[in-house]
Amino acid sequence: MNIKRKLTLTLLLASSVPLIIFTIINLFFSQKIAIENALADNFKRAQIVDEKINGLIERNMYGIKSMARNPIISSYDAEKSKQILVESSKVYPDLSFTAVTKLDGVQFVRSDDSKSSDISDRNFYKSALKGQDEVVSEVLVSKDNGSLITVLATPIRDKEGGIVTGILQGNIELSVLNSFVKELSQDNAAVYIVDSDGKLLAHPTKTLDKPEDRTDLNDFEFIKKGVKGESGSEEVVKDGKSMLVSYVQDKKTGWVICAEIPKSITVEKSIHSLINTSLIGIVILFITCGGVFVLVGYATKPLHILLNAANKISDGDLTVNNINIKSNDEIGNLGRAFEKMAVNLREVINNIKEHSERVSSASSEMTDVCEQQSKVATNSAENVNEIAEGSMLVSSKIDKINSNMNILDSAIKDINEKSDNVSSAVHTASSYSEKGSEALHKVNSSMVNIQGSVNDTSKVIDKLGEHSQAIGKITEVIKGISEQTNLLALNAAIEAARAGEQGKGFAVVADEVRKLAEQSGEAAGQVSALINGIQKETENVAFVMNRGINEVNDGSKVVNEANSYFQLIFKSIQEVESNMQEVSNAIDNINKTEKEVFINISDITQLSEAVAGETQGISAATEEQVASIEEMTASVQSFSDMATTLKELTDKFKTN
Repeated sequence: MNIKRKLTLTLLLASSVPLIIFTIINLFFSQKIAIENALADNFKRAQIVDEKINGLIERNMYGIKSMARNPIISSYDAEKSKQILVESSKVYPDLSFTAVTKLDGVQFVRSDDSKSSDISDRNFYKSALKGQDEVVSEVLVSKDNGSLITVLATPIRDKEGGIVTGILQGNIELSVLNSFVKELSQDNAAVYIVDSDGKLLAHPTKTLDKPEDRTDLNDFEFIKKGVKGESGSEEVVKDGKSMLVSYVQDKKTGWVICAEIPKSITVEKSIHSLINTSLIGIVILFITCGGVFVLVGYATKPLHILLNAANKISDGDLTVNNINIKSNDEIGNLGRAFEKMAVNLREVINNIKEHSERVSSASSEMTDVCEQQSKVATNSAENVNEIAEGSMLVSSKIDKINSNMNILDSAIKDINEKSDNVSSAVHTASSYSEKGSEALHKVNSSMVNIQGSVNDTSKVIDKLGEHSQAIGKITEVIKGISEQTNLLALNAAIEAARAGEQGKGFAVVADEVRKLAEQSGEAAGQVSALINGIQKETENVAFVMNRGINEVNDGSKVVNEANSYFQLIFKSIQEVESNMQEVSNAIDNINKTEKEVFINISDITQLSEAVAGETQGISAATEEQVASIEEMTASVQSFSDMATTLKELTDKFKTN
C-alpha cells in the first residue's frame, strides 16, 4: 500500500472516529435533553391548566361575593333577589345556577326554576355560616341532576362586617374542566385533573359523567405527593409503559393537575433528530474523503520526485540537481536539503579521489623515511647505555652526603627544642608579670575609689552632726513652748473657775490644752535624748572614718611602690624574651637552610635515579622504536594498498 492510500485511510479514520463518538454522545445527550424538555413542557401545560382553573374560580367567586353584598339579597326579597340572580347568571355563564339560603339550610331563592334543596348537611354551607369569606367545596354530586360539581359560597351579612344571616352559593359543573385538559392535550401529551381525594376529575379521552366513572389514582406515588401540596416531574410506569409525568397542585381547590407523555415517543423524536444529524455527518464525511484524496495526491507528488532522485543516487549517479519542489512546507525543505546533500556528496567523492592519490604518493615517501629512522634509532640505543652507567655512579656519591646531613639534622633539632623551652618559660614569666602589674593598677584604682568614698562619707557624717544639733535646738524651743502653754492653760482654768457656770466649758478646753502641752513636753524630751545619742554615735563614726582615711592613704603608697617594682621586672623579662626570639629566629633559619639542602639532595637523588631509569627506559624504547619502525613500514605499505582500493571504489560514482 503506497503512502497516498495510507494517508487517505488515516485521515478517513481520523474523520470518522470523531463522527461516531459524536453520534454516540449526541444520542445520549439528545435523549436526556428530550426527556428534560418533555418534562418541562408537561410542567408548563399543568401550570397553564392551573392558571385557567384559578381564573375560573376567582372570576366566579368575585361575582358571588358582589351579589352577596347587594342590599336586596341581604333583605331576602324573593322576587327582587331572583331577578338579580338571573341577571348575574348571564354575566357569569360558568355558574350553572346561583341560590340564596337562609339559616334554616333550605334554599330560599334560585336563579333557575328547579326545586329548592336542603343543603344544611353540606360542608360549604357550614363553612360559610361560620363567616369564611370564600368557600370552595370539595367535588360534589349535584342533587338536581347527579353531575359532578363544585360549589362557590360566601356569607350574607345584615350589614358590612355584621352578623351572618345566610349564604349565597354558585354551582360550577366540572364538565367545564374537560375543555381545559383537551385544549392542552396535544402532541401525544395528556393533561388530566385529580381531586384532593386522589380521584380522576377530568381527562381528555375519558367520560366522567357519573361518580363511578372516576378512577382512584392514589396508588401512584406522584399523586400522593401532589395531594400533599408538592409539585414536580418524574418518570413513572403506568399500565406497563414508562411515562414522563409533571404535576402541580391548585392551591384554591386542592386539585392536582397532571400532564404526561410516553417516554418512548420522546426518545423516538430524539432518535429521528439524531438520524438526520448522522446522515448530514456521513455526507460531510464522504465530501471530506474526496477532498482528502485530492489533497493527499497533491501532497505526495513531491515525494515521488524525491524517490526518483534517491534511486539515481543509489545507482551511483551523483549528477542529480534542480529538484523542482517549490512548496515552503516540510516537504519543500526536505527537497532542498536532499538537493544540497547530493551536491555535498559529489564534493566528498571528488575530495576522496584527490586525497587517495595523495595518500598513495605519500606512503611511498614514508617507506624511505622509516628505513632511515631505523638506522638512527640503533645508534641512539648504544649512547643511552653509556649515560645509564654514569648516572649509577653519581647516585652512590649522593647517598654518602645524605647520611652526613642526617647527623647534622639531629643536632639542630636538639638545639631548637631547648631554645623553644627557654622561650616558652620567658614568655610565661612575661605574661605573669604583666598580669601582676595589671592587678596592682586595679588595686590602686580601688584604693583611690575607697579613699573618695570615705571622704564623702566623712562629709555626710559632719552634716549629720550639724543637723542633729539643729534638731536639738528645735526640741528646746518646743519644750519652752510646751511649758508656756501649760502656764497659759492653768491661767485659763483659774479664769474659768471665776466665771462660774458660764466658764465650765472653757475650763474643760483649758484642761485639754494643758494635757496636750504636757504630752508635747514629754515628746520633746524624748526627741532631745535621741538626738544626743545620735550626736555621740556620729562623733564616734567620724573618728573611725578619719582613721580609715589614714590607713587607705598608707595602703595606696605601698601599692604604688609594688607597681614600680613590677614594671622593672616586666622590662627585664621583655629584654630576655627579645634575645630568645633572635636566637629562635636564627635556629629557624638554620632549619630552613637544612631543609632546603635535604630537598636539593633528595631532588638530586631522585633525578639521578630517574635519569638511570629513564636511560634504561630510553634504551628499551629505542629497541621498541626500531621494531615499531619496521612495523610502520609494513603499515605504510598496507595504507598504500588501501588508498589504491579507495580510488577504485570512488571511480564507480558519476560526478560530472
